[in-house]
Amino acid sequence: MVLLLKRDIKKEAKEKLLADLKKLLGSVKNEKVDFLGEKKLAYPIKSERSGEYIVMNFESDKVSDDLANRILIKDEILRHLLVRN
Repeated sequence: MVLLLKRDIKKEAKEKLLADLKKLLGSVKNEKVDFLGEKKLAYPIKSERSGEYIVMNFESDKVSDDLANRILIKDEILRHLLVRN
């Protein structure tokens, strides 16, 4: 899963957000979180010109269908991409 976060989020808020996402995912295996850093966006998203990218790699037997809707509720997340194999 790739997340694009607002750039002005503090470290504590990022950690809390990731902890909340892990709770939404449920039981996962081989979890790895990579912080790719802040990047300039090609076009404004929700009035933001840059954002911080985070990549979460994990394995799970089942991911709930309403995960995308719950992610969209969070104001700190500008965009997300969930790839299922």
